[in-house]
Amino acid sequence: MKKTRSQPPRPPASYWWCQVGGWGAFFLFAVVTSKGYAAFSRNTVVGYFLLCCCGLLLTHMLRGMIWRRGWIDLPIAKLLPRIIGANLFLAAILVAVVWIFFTFFPPPHRVSWIGDTEATVAIAAAFVFNDFIILTLWSGIYFGFAYFERQRRLEIESYQARTALAEAELRGLKSQLNPHFLFNSLNSLRALVIEDPARAQEAITQLAAILRYHLQSGERSLVPLAEEIQTVEQYLALELIRFEDRLTIERAIDPAALACLVPPLALQTLVENAVKYGVSRDAGEAVIKLSVALRGRRLIVAVRNNGRLREISPNESTGLGLTNLRTRLRLLFDGRAQLELHEPKSGWVEARIILPAETGFAEAHSAEDRSFRSSSVTFSNSPLA
Repeated sequence: MKKTRSQPPRPPASYWWCQVGGWGAFFLFAVVTSKGYAAFSRNTVVGYFLLCCCGLLLTHMLRGMIWRRGWIDLPIAKLLPRIIGANLFLAAILVAVVWIFFTFFPPPHRVSWIGDTEATVAIAAAFVFNDFIILTLWSGIYFGFAYFERQRRLEIESYQARTALAEAELRGLKSQLNPHFLFNSLNSLRALVIEDPARAQEAITQLAAILRYHLQSGERSLVPLAEEIQTVEQYLALELIRFEDRLTIERAIDPAALACLVPPLALQTLVENAVKYGVSRDAGEAVIKLSVALRGRRLIVAVRNNGRLREISPNESTGLGLTNLRTRLRLLFDGRAQLELHEPKSGWVEARIILPAETGFAEAHSAEDRSFRSSSVTFSNSPLA
């Protein structure tokens, strides 16, 4: 298969500055040191200026060949023979150009080795070797910069790929909706439509709001806690239809925490977990305690339910809810947030999120948020006290 040749990228301004500066420095060095083997004159200066201009042109052409032939990606074992051969060829061209120039425009005073064949060959070989060293030095510097630039580009591409993957993963995790909740809500609504049509309409409105929140959650990585609590209240209202007097909700909400940012559906995941394992599995009365508090620069959100922490069989749960939430916290906060699940005391299970207390919304909360604040019930036995 024929290898695709890539076009060399457009050289940046720094490349030209280095080219002109490097060959300019070599020109000054050559003119100063030429007194040892050639008479100093205008022709000498012009000859070495021609040498440096040709060197700049040839190295730029070498750069193009490096990219077009894919040498930039070759391993060192395959690269070295090609670079050595190219540099020897270019060094011979440089010596030939300068030799031709001095043949037609010789210095005013002939030097001793001109006319001596052996001396001429030796001097020409020395000049080729010197130019080869210069070109090899240029190649080493260029490949060094090209290597570090490639590594930087690969790191940027890798970071962009990881970011895109993380964003896709977050979108997938946030888009999940508990099908059990949806089925249970529809069953409750079916019975409620006949018994209490007005309440059924209100419940349908709440279910629609929850579904809309799920759909919109994929557009934002973080939301104000007030929005999350509002959705949780709608969720709990639907669950109260199903469990009626068996379920009691207690709240301890710090109003100062409502503006803090949390991952969407994070609090709802904790509440759904409490309902599923603390209410649905036991026929007796159940209590869910929702607590939100600020502790310095940390936001602590906890959901406690009566019950005990025990092993869950594969038939009871897929285990995705809290696992996905942990993954989202890791991706969003880079290890600065954590999810804990434990038994603070006998007969109680608590799921707790600890994350940085960050705010990014200066707008005032809606009337629903204010009404929720005024109607919240504070209980003294806070899970975080």
